[in-house]
Amino acid sequence: MTVFKPFHHYMVSEHGEIVGNHGKLTPAPDKDGYARISLRLEKGKATKIHVHRIVYMAFHGEIPKNMVCCHIDSNIKNNHYTNLRIDTQKGNIRDKLKNGTWQAGNNHPKTIYQDNDILKIQNAIKDNPELQLRHFEEMLKPFPRHLIFDVMRGKRKTREQRINDAERLSI
Repeated sequence: MTVFKPFHHYMVSEHGEIVGNHGKLTPAPDKDGYARISLRLEKGKATKIHVHRIVYMAFHGEIPKNMVCCHIDSNIKNNHYTNLRIDTQKGNIRDKLKNGTWQAGNNHPKTIYQDNDILKIQNAIKDNPELQLRHFEEMLKPFPRHLIFDVMRGKRKTREQRINDAERLSI
């Protein structure tokens, strides 16, 4: 039997189903794939909120300030209350990096430049340290100037390099 708990004027199931006065509500995915729904919480004003946060609050209580609600198994579709915990944003990112679910570089659905593109630029910079940005721009066509500049300043890295940086910094 499915367990439901109250959340404002709604009922929330242990799996993340939300029921209002007129029946079950249907969430929509946000840009990152997390289920999000619009609820009328305060004075009838609609507020968009992630389903996993609603489930956490209904079953565990408020989420403290500066904390985020995390999926223990890193599966954003699994909104069961036993799969949710709170942590800092850094802790959540650390888990995503460890579990391979951090959407960055080759893993991001909207990525334009692959890790091998970044490596190609890094190698050109390493092999020609005396050259300036304008020379790399000519040498590394068709890569755009902003990408080369970001790689030169260390702002663009491969996924593996970001994971190594995170482990060194112990985030």
